[in-house]
Formats: sequence, structure tokens, C-alpha cells
Amino acid sequence: MSGSDTLRHRMVSGLLAGLLGGWVYGSFGSPHPWFGPAHHLFLNAGIGIGFGLFLGKLVTTAGSGLLWGEAYALIWWIVGPLTFFPFLLGNPPGWTVEAARSAFPMLLGYLVGYGTVLGLVYSYLSALFAGSWRARVLRQLTADFLFAVAIGGVAGLVGGLAFGAWMERVGIFPLIAGLVRSESADVGRTLHFIISVVIGASYGVLFRGDIQGIGSSIAWGLAYGFTWWVLGPLTIMPLWLGLGVQWSLAAGQAAFPSLVGHLIYGTLLGLVYSAVDRLWRVLFVESDPLKREPEGPGTRSLRAVGMGILASLAGGLAFTVVMVKTDALPVVASLIGRSSPTTGFVVHMVISAIIGATYGLLFRREAYTYGAGLAWGLVYGLVWWFLGPLTLMPILLGAEVQWSLASALGAYPSLIGHLAYGSATALAYQLLVMRYDPALRKGSRSVRTHLRRTSGTPAAALWVVVLMLGLMLPLLLTD
Repeated sequence: MSGSDTLRHRMVSGLLAGLLGGWVYGSFGSPHPWFGPAHHLFLNAGIGIGFGLFLGKLVTTAGSGLLWGEAYALIWWIVGPLTFFPFLLGNPPGWTVEAARSAFPMLLGYLVGYGTVLGLVYSYLSALFAGSWRARVLRQLTADFLFAVAIGGVAGLVGGLAFGAWMERVGIFPLIAGLVRSESADVGRTLHFIISVVIGASYGVLFRGDIQGIGSSIAWGLAYGFTWWVLGPLTIMPLWLGLGVQWSLAAGQAAFPSLVGHLIYGTLLGLVYSAVDRLWRVLFVESDPLKREPEGPGTRSLRAVGMGILASLAGGLAFTVVMVKTDALPVVASLIGRSSPTTGFVVHMVISAIIGATYGLLFRREAYTYGAGLAWGLVYGLVWWFLGPLTLMPILLGAEVQWSLASALGAYPSLIGHLAYGSATALAYQLLVMRYDPALRKGSRSVRTHLRRTSGTPAAALWVVVLMLGLMLPLLLTD
């Protein structure tokens, strides 16, 4: 197939996917107050063509299509409603918090109404035009596919158990049962676990070709949990109940506890899926002695843990600056029944070392450049903001887990600290790796192999989607 044919196929795939995404988005209401329906479809067709031209080569799987579609939708939300459309009307760009809050419904609409449809449909249309549709369908019927469905379902069940514990405490199961016109908590609980398994299985189907390690799988799961928060309680569930989509800022704020639950679910989903998948491959797949690494897994893991602990010194000290400014060290000291800031600092550094060790262990196979390390560190810091002050901290202090908007607002300074911790730890870890890990030094064969293997993964799109989550938090948390 010639280059011109490939380019034409990408443009046609983007055109059709953009039209379908625009139709889905437009069917939920009035997406653009500035344009009529015909102009809306024309605009989204053009956006779809741009997607095919600029990002089409990066869409190699359905999962990568999903993430790149969402990332592209975020970019167009900033370029369109916040910048270009006000300019057409003679107004200044809407680069303020107030303008972003007013455009919040469009953000969610762009995300699930347009971006997800654009990316998923494009991935299959491009395969169809490339003549690989039959091969892709046959690949879906392989044992690897069935295995991905099975372990995805198991991982989804584990995530559902954690999410369900909170749902049980706040009494949401009768509301879930309303999907089948019931008020029984048992029916709602059963539906919750069925949905958890189905979402987990879909995670395995979509991302099985993109996951390279446990760390990236956790991040993939976080982004997928966020997607399902918008798809589930804000879109599919209200549509099913005849209420219409709930994309307003007020609805998003009311559903904030569910957002945290979906993110915890996604984190556990990614962790369990990748851990089981990795264990299976080590035990039953990677048996060729010619492909084995010169060092045993124990040696490599211990080195990664040690470097993670050392790197956590930088992250812990960066976080300490925020904790001192917000007088949070006595609260940390209360974990062991003390109130001294000095004791709090010691406890904080111990916790930092533990989290740093997990970073080294989980992301050892992920980051081979400082830029990638910084991105993974920011993602991991965000994960620990949801896991730490919003979830584990109350449990350790003997209090109830409060995933409320008020508790998140109170912990917002800690979010800055967690992001600072993640970025500083990741950069310090990368420095140690480049200097002292012979297998992972820049320019080594291991690095070249990794970069070649991961060049088609949607890691960059994942970082953009997580950035979108970071952009949404101030909109949700401010009054």
C-alpha cells in the first residue's frame, strides 16, 4: 500500500469517526450554542480528519485509540470553546476559571460523547481500510484474548470489592438497583459486581497490547476509572433512568465521591491485572533461555527498591515544604499517637521511603528518559493523593473514609505536595538509574529495546488524560 493510500485511509477513517462522534455528542443536547446541527457535524468531521492526519499513526490498538481520542478531545476543548469560538464572536479567550467552569459540560461531552467514540471507531476503521480487519478479528479469538478477558474480570472484581465497601457504607446499592426497577440492596450489590467484572474484562480487551509493566497498568487503570466515572453515573445511568445526561458542574460536584471510588477501582484494576499477567508470563511464557536477562529478578528488584528509597529523600523533602507551610506534620505524627512536628517529619520520611520503594519496583520497566520519568512520577503522585489522605489516612486514624468534596477541598494543599513528591522522586530515581544501573543506562541495548517496544503505546495520551483530571479537580473543588 502506497503512502498516499495510507494517508487517504487515515483521513477517511478520521472523517467517518468524527461524524459519528459528532452525532453521538450532538444527540445528547446542544453541544455548541454558537452553531447549528449541520455546522456542528461539519466541524466535527474536520476535527476527525485532523485526528487521522496527526495522530492516526499512533492508534495501533483500540485502547490507544480510546486514550488518544480523549486526549484529542481535551485539546479541542481548550482550542475550541475556550479560545477559538469566543474569538469568532469578538470576545477574549475564556482562559479563566469562571469560563472553564461554565464550559464544564462541554468538557465531559467532548470526552465521552466525542473523544471516546472518535478514538474507538477510528481504530477499527483504520484496520478495515488497511485490510487487517479479518486478522484483527481472528486475533480477538485467540487464547491471549480469552486470558485477558478472564484476568480483567478477576481484577475488576477486586476493584469492585474495594469500591463496593464504600458504596455499602453510604447506602448506594438501592440506587444501583433502580437500574432494573428494584429497591433491593442485594440486587444493587449484585449489579455492581457484574458491572465491575464487565468493565474489568473490557480493560483487558482494550489495553492488553499496550501494557508494558505494573506501573503503567496502574496509570492506565486510573485513566480508565476516570472515563467510567463520566460514562457511568454522569451519562449511562441517568440516560437509563430517563433523566438525560448529567454533565453540569453541579452534577459533577455531587458525584465527586463516586469519582474517587472509580479512581480507586481503576487503580486496583490496573494493579491486579498487570500483576497476574506478569506472573503468568514469567511462569509459563518467558521460558526461552536466550531471552533471559543476565541478572535474576531478585537482584533487579532489590536494586530498584533501593534506588526508589534513595530517590524518595528528594521527594520527601520537597513534600515537607508544603507540609510545613500547611502545618500538616502534627497530623502525620498522630498516626503513631504523637503530636510533635519533628515526629511527624520522621513518620513522613518513612512513608516517603515506602512509597519510593514501590515506585522503583513498579516503574522500573517504564521510564528510560527524564521526561517520561517526570510524567510517571506526576501520575503516581496523583494516585497517592487519592489513596493517601482521602482513603488510607482516615482508616489508619480510626475515622470513616470521607470521599466528599469537602474533605478533598481540605486536602487540596496535599495534592500539590504529592505532585511535588512524585516529580522529585521520579527525577532522582532516573538520575540514579542512568548512573548506577548497567542494564538501564542511556544508550544500552535494554534501553533501545524498550524504546522500540513502547514507541507505539499511548503513554503520551495517558499523560494528557491524567492532566485533564488534574485540570478538573480545581473546577470541582472551588465554590
